[in-house]
Amino acid sequence: MDKKLHNLFTLGLGAAMLSTSVSAIADDKFDDLNQYDMVEAMGAGWNLGNTLEANSNGTPNETCWGNPQASPALMKLIKNSGFNTIRIPVSYLSKIGSAPNYKIDAAWLARVKEVIDMALAEDLYVITNIHGDGYHGVTGGWLLCDAQNQSEIKAKYKAFWQQIATEFKDYDEHLIFESMNEVFDGTYEWQSNGGTYPNPSYYNNINEYNQIFVETVRPTSVNNAKRWLLIPGWNTDIDLTSEARGFKIPEDKYLDRSVTGKRLMISVHYYAPWDLCGDDTDAGVTRWGDAAWSENSSKCTTYGQGPNSESTMSGQFDKLKTWFTSQGYPVIVGEYGTVDKTAFDAENSKYTEYWTKTLCENARRVGAVPVLWDNGHLSTAKGFATINRAQNSVGRAYIVNGINEAFDQDIEIDTTAPKVKLDLITSYVVNLTIDGAKETPVFKCQYAGWDEVSKEVSGTAKNLDVDLSPASKKEGFTNLGYLQYSKDSLYSFDVNKVTINGYEFTNPIVKKTMKAALYQNSLPNIWSGNDGEYVSDNGKAILSITPNAISLMLKLDGPATCVENAEAVAANIVSVDGGIVVLGAEGETVDVYTVLGTCVAKKEATDFMTEVKLHEGSYIVKVGTKAYKAIVR
Repeated sequence: MDKKLHNLFTLGLGAAMLSTSVSAIADDKFDDLNQYDMVEAMGAGWNLGNTLEANSNGTPNETCWGNPQASPALMKLIKNSGFNTIRIPVSYLSKIGSAPNYKIDAAWLARVKEVIDMALAEDLYVITNIHGDGYHGVTGGWLLCDAQNQSEIKAKYKAFWQQIATEFKDYDEHLIFESMNEVFDGTYEWQSNGGTYPNPSYYNNINEYNQIFVETVRPTSVNNAKRWLLIPGWNTDIDLTSEARGFKIPEDKYLDRSVTGKRLMISVHYYAPWDLCGDDTDAGVTRWGDAAWSENSSKCTTYGQGPNSESTMSGQFDKLKTWFTSQGYPVIVGEYGTVDKTAFDAENSKYTEYWTKTLCENARRVGAVPVLWDNGHLSTAKGFATINRAQNSVGRAYIVNGINEAFDQDIEIDTTAPKVKLDLITSYVVNLTIDGAKETPVFKCQYAGWDEVSKEVSGTAKNLDVDLSPASKKEGFTNLGYLQYSKDSLYSFDVNKVTINGYEFTNPIVKKTMKAALYQNSLPNIWSGNDGEYVSDNGKAILSITPNAISLMLKLDGPATCVENAEAVAANIVSVDGGIVVLGAEGETVDVYTVLGTCVAKKEATDFMTEVKLHEGSYIVKVGTKAYKAIVR
């Protein structure tokens, strides 16, 4: 099997070495792998689920959920099955002592270390976390973002990671810390009763946990200052792990300065559609994919997907590319998988193998690492297992086959230029022509969260620019404009082009002719429901139209890796300590955005040299109508 996976653990330790000291496991020659080398090296992953995170009434117990103890033989099987990464979820719960020290039970920590060392001895990359401590339904769960005692929680959380980081401070790049698992307030969006979801205050607590995690781990050792750290958002949900929904990537201010690029990863989980993946009681949904829908749609999900299940999946992974991997943050799909439904449908294995293969192909395409969830249970309720741990053999071989088929292919990571949303719409002009109107109609446009902007228009206007620019900063549109009138007079209304922040669009989304007599009192919105992405005339911007919002996106030049190598001379932007200097921009406005589109600085350039103070990180700098990438170290 020709798997393109690096063999980077140079010591070649065997199981016999497990009783040796930490220094024997650690690699003093920490191999500082960049984003894409790390993703390639980690390859496909597997979860040691329902084991070290198992607990009985809040007391962690490795075997209390029916799985045997982890063993060197199991780790060898995982490696030989084609996996290069293992995620080891761990619950601590009652094994953490009382304030103020919150000392972790020495025997439990020693067992965690022993299992990690077993995996490292097989040359596996290891992800370890604090797992069940953030669950509302677990006795003794304490890492709760909606709890009142946040000061105590954060002190305990900091003390916990101080101990873990210290215990493993000399381990090499094969070990990755994940800050937490599926932390949220225990409610789902359909339970929000129309309120803001996720709750901003609770989400802010999650962001603060992640910031504490990074700031605590980094200073504990030279290796920890360079180690890849894994950060989740709200419940590891893809759509909710976005800046638009409240997620903030931690500031990594203690990262070793010798490192090139970022060393933070983003954690998400994928169990979609749930009626196929997780609902073991649903005998009806057993198949997946475009072909499955064509053959027998009655056995396929209709939940948010229907005949478009494959494009739905690829669309979710496209979001991960746009938001994270194209910005230098690898994504770990820390859990994914399907329950065994072959008892309902003998063909279930065929279709879940295809689901698994397609997911892994999408992960590879965008630069993500898929880590299969395995809870050790075969053909039982919630039977997510692939490995038969009792017999130390592969159970559902078709799942492993699907993964290996995806990784045996030559799939290159898509590093095409990212798109960055501009949250400031400063200028909006519509060029239109009206012919034959017997009145003075009103042209209106509405910005998200704001009242309409309107202008009266001459009934005989020819190629007239109607300026509907906002009076203040606004985030996108809810519509691009419509014409309101009182008489059913017969006249034509031509939209020739729209210009947003200096970018002109004359494509079919806006260039059209409408007849006033066909409508009652007002003509429809310009785009008439044609959702999609439309490139500006100069190819530098994209008008992104969805059912919920219309946004302007910048289409950046060059590969995404240029974020880490700002062409300062070409852009007349120079990185300096604590910010950037923009040269030769007199009379222009300098706007600085995060890579996810939030405006963090706005300054008028009155001199040849304009300084903008910024924290470390990657930014989009907009000068006039041009945008550049820049990095501050």
